[in-house]
Amino acid sequence: MGFNRLTKIPSLNLASLAANIDENICEVKVADLVVKDSNPQKTLLKILNNYKPDVVGFTAMSFQYQTALVLARLTRNFSQNIIIVIGGYHVTADWENILISEDKNYFDFLIDGEGEVPFNELMKSLVNGQDFSTVPGIIYIKGGQIQKNSRPALIPPEEIKLPKRSARIFNKGFHIMGIPADVIETSRGCVYDCNFCSIRNMYGKSFRKFSVERIMTDLEDAIQYGAKSIFITDDNITLDGKRYLQLCNEIEKAKLNLTFAVQASVRGFKKTPGLARAMAKAGTKFVFLGIENASDSALEFMQKSNQLTSNDTMEVVDEIKKNGMLVVGGFILGNPEDTKDTLLDNYHFAKKIGVDILLFNILTPHLKTELREELLSEGLITNIDDYTKYNHYASNVKTRHLSSEELFKIRNRLDARYPLASGAIFRLFREYPWYFTRLMFRMLQSEPQNWINFATGLLNKK
Repeated sequence: MGFNRLTKIPSLNLASLAANIDENICEVKVADLVVKDSNPQKTLLKILNNYKPDVVGFTAMSFQYQTALVLARLTRNFSQNIIIVIGGYHVTADWENILISEDKNYFDFLIDGEGEVPFNELMKSLVNGQDFSTVPGIIYIKGGQIQKNSRPALIPPEEIKLPKRSARIFNKGFHIMGIPADVIETSRGCVYDCNFCSIRNMYGKSFRKFSVERIMTDLEDAIQYGAKSIFITDDNITLDGKRYLQLCNEIEKAKLNLTFAVQASVRGFKKTPGLARAMAKAGTKFVFLGIENASDSALEFMQKSNQLTSNDTMEVVDEIKKNGMLVVGGFILGNPEDTKDTLLDNYHFAKKIGVDILLFNILTPHLKTELREELLSEGLITNIDDYTKYNHYASNVKTRHLSSEELFKIRNRLDARYPLASGAIFRLFREYPWYFTRLMFRMLQSEPQNWINFATGLLNKK
């Protein structure tokens, strides 16, 4: 089905950057182009003409970087006087290559790691004409030499201001299953050692928690801007399950009438009895669960065997579903020992436990991760530097038994077969009949090939 068809969520980090600039330094506008993805260049040109900005900033994951580069070129061509800044995970992980390539011509400053403090200090230096050497967490070229300033300490959570939703140029089009949506965070970071995860490059091995009072204020603010559903973007909200349980109870008492989607861990549920029930009573409808794999040996390879087993997953999914919530099951395929049979095992495991929305991701060798180094040493990465395909959908690796193409083809067939063969499509239709009816008609008109793939997947049982 494609999870991106079911949701469209605004950028939290852009609204947070806008909020955490000192007052009276400058006017800030946020242009979240995810709702203008059919023609982002045309949209950006219109914004540049309307606002005539002095500074334009971009953020990008690795698969988004080339799009950000195209938009940066457009900005530079629009006006040589605009100062262009870029941050986000890809820049943090690959700044060396950016600044020795032609890309350096389109960016004046790069931000390394968490952005609120560096961006604020950079804006103050630009306004006051100060020396950039005092701005923490930025990377730039001076006199032909790369200058890399050390990162600031991570911001104490009580010093991070609420997202500035009023700065958004586009307020419509964000949704979860057609319900107007916004995004919040209740914590930042994670302390686990999953070898495929990139978050430690941003925050280190840390876990910072916002107060329940701050979170409730944030939810009230989102409601004021039209939200009826909320995606909680925490890296691992169930790391402190007791705190999350308390938050759910506060949300229930406040009667906010919101629908929630969260990312959670099997271990968090196992350690916190009653959490699933409290989440459901608070309005949680979607739980993205990092199942990762049906094989305990594959979990060991990903350094997750200390967090969950397949038996733990079955128990937790059963508890979530008994409390009326839908399970978005995140699996990672393409581990070195994967075969056609192990891929089928994951498919049957997802069916057996009743995953409602299946995300069969293919192992992605993100920059600066332990996984990437291990796969490189074994020659299992088939796409080393085309980062546009580092989106968890494309196949960038092979296994010891399957080529990259075979891995991609088998995964696609299983993806296509799952919604109907598992009965998941009927469960989703029952919950959101109007949205799914409209979605099906749109896909019939604009993506007929997907329906051919869907039918082929059903017919091909091999």
